Amino acid sequence: MSKASPSALITDKGRRVLLRVRGRFYELSQNELRAALGLPEGPPGLGITIDGDRLCFEFATDNQRVDLSATQLHRRLANQVTSRSGEGDKEW
Repeated sequence: MSKASPSALITDKGRRVLLRVRGRFYELSQNELRAALGLPEGPPGLGITIDGDRLCFEFATDNQRVDLSATQLHRRLANQVTSRSGEGDKEW
């Protein structure tokens, strides 16, 4: 059985992000995503490129870019969900 590729959907004019990573679904605000990526809060505006198991997050309004694997992102999101105990993050 092959594993599912990561996927992403940006909603609410760039303010919310829905992610599927390693079979799990996450719904985050843009600022929650930025925190998981180790970036400070910033204005709305996000582009996501997925190439196989690699994701590239580009925040054009403040010239921030983060490239990482789906495994790295999964670990960061799992840590964020665990440490925040559902304070706005949703994992399905």
